[in-house]
Amino acid sequence: MTRIGLHISIKICKSILLVMCLFFALVGLIEIVEFGNRAGTSFVSDPITSLSSAGLTAAVWSMDLLPISFVIGGVIAISDLQNHRELIVAKASGISIWGVVRAPLIFSLLVGLFVGYMLDPIVLRLNDVVDARVKALSSTAGALDRRSGWIEQSYDGGRYIIKADEILNTGDAMNGVRVFMLGGQNGDNRQIVAERARYQNFEWEFTNGTISESGKPVQAFEQFTLPTSFSAAQLRLQLGSISRMSIFELKSQLRDKTVTTPAEYAAQMRMRRLEALPILLVGTLLIAFAFTSGYSRLGTSGTHIIYGILLGFVVYILTKLADRAGESGNINALLAAWGPAIVAIVIGTTVLLLKEDG
Repeated sequence: MTRIGLHISIKICKSILLVMCLFFALVGLIEIVEFGNRAGTSFVSDPITSLSSAGLTAAVWSMDLLPISFVIGGVIAISDLQNHRELIVAKASGISIWGVVRAPLIFSLLVGLFVGYMLDPIVLRLNDVVDARVKALSSTAGALDRRSGWIEQSYDGGRYIIKADEILNTGDAMNGVRVFMLGGQNGDNRQIVAERARYQNFEWEFTNGTISESGKPVQAFEQFTLPTSFSAAQLRLQLGSISRMSIFELKSQLRDKTVTTPAEYAAQMRMRRLEALPILLVGTLLIAFAFTSGYSRLGTSGTHIIYGILLGFVVYILTKLADRAGESGNINALLAAWGPAIVAIVIGTTVLLLKEDG
């Protein structure tokens, strides 16, 4: 990497960080207000937990808005380089636009790999820890991701279905639980009703309930456990809590698996999206260069900056539309994730070729 390439990469990195900080601050402020409005929670009672929850949510949103940040930050940085004639000096010294672009593109590739394979799993793990703390502080214990549903579980002795009035967080905690045993080797036909259920280490632990069985009196219990062959990752996949799974968990669950359910389509789409993130960032930065690197006697105009920013939002919207199509199974996940990234690279490269090489 040349010194000019390093200099340009640093300037672009500073601009992108500035845009990401603005997004982070905006989302964080909204989350702090939202946290204070949740039932049973208070910002004053535990400000560290409140700030941690808001900060991690803002971090997730900032990673989701990374392509827009690259376009806006890239346009701002390259416009500043143009206005100070730094790109002109670089070209006058014998470096083509492709020599100038090389280092920032490598930087984009590395950032995408870092976010998808390192930062995203760390943020998800911290989110689980903070959400558990928030749930413990919340008087309702259900302020997070409340929904109803049912899941089918299996173990060595047979199968059973869990129906819950409220499924909390990533599915490891439920309220208003009813369990139906599905026969199995010993013809088990019990029905279990409990106030709460919690998953831990391949076991479901039920609290304060009753066990009904044909021909036998109803038995009350305070604690009751049932084994399950499902791991925590499999449970989240079945319940559709895909946003809580890292790329490594997704790969382990979807390896050599035929995707058939909506949750599996969504999981496959998220995995492909994280895989394609480095290429998408390369494409968005190429678009930023394509709109702002051309020579102008008066420097880069505001019109070019506006066009570049608008195109960045267009790329983001197209990416989201492709995501929805991939999650629903209407488009192959590989095509939906990599298609917008490849299109962005083709557009950016084509415009640069036309402007620089005719």
